[in-house]
Amino acid sequence: MERRILIITGSHRKTGNTALLAGWVADGARDYGAQVDLVDAAHLKYKSNGCTSCYGCQDSAEYRCIIKDEASDIIASMPEYDAVVFATPVYFFSLSAQIKLIMDRMYSLFKFKNNKFKNNLDKTNFAVIASAAGDMGSGLEMTGAIIQKLAGFIGKKHKSLLIPNAPMDPVRTATDLEIKEKAMDFGAELSQW
Repeated sequence: MERRILIITGSHRKTGNTALLAGWVADGARDYGAQVDLVDAAHLKYKSNGCTSCYGCQDSAEYRCIIKDEASDIIASMPEYDAVVFATPVYFFSLSAQIKLIMDRMYSLFKFKNNKFKNNLDKTNFAVIASAAGDMGSGLEMTGAIIQKLAGFIGKKHKSLLIPNAPMDPVRTATDLEIKEKAMDFGAELSQW
C-alpha cells in the first residue's frame, strides 16, 4: 500500500537548507513508492497569525480550524496522511514561527470535553527535519523533543532527522554528500514506516 507523507517546510528561504533537506527526504521517500506532498508554510495565505483561541473548532463537529484560509485546509488534511513531517531551521533554540503557527492551529484536530480528549489522527505519525548552524545543544534537541511530545501525547510514533553544524551557505550543503545520504535514507525510512 502506498504511504502518504506530508512535509511542511517552515523557512522563508525558498532555496535554503530546510528546503534542500525536505526535497532530499521527499526524493528518498518517493524512490520507495511513497506519495509525498510538500507545503511551504512560510508562503501560505493566512487570515490569522496563529490560533486565536476562539474555541470554534471545539464547538464544531468537524476536525478543522474554523478560520478559513490555506492553513486550515492543510491542517484538516493531516489525518489523511501516514506521516506528517515538519521541516524547520532552528531559530533561537527552537523551531521556526512558521511551523509553530501551523502547530498551534492543530488544536482544531482535537476535541476536549469533560477532561477527556479525542482526535482523528488514528493513522498519522509525526516526524521532524531540522538543521542548525550550531551543535545539538543549539536547539536541535529541543526541536526534536517538541515533535516527540506531540506524537507521544496521542500515542503515535515519531522520527527525527537532526543536522547539527549545517553550513550557513546552502550551496555548501548541496554538495555535502553525507547530509544528502542521511536525508535520502530518512525519506526511505518514512516510506516504510
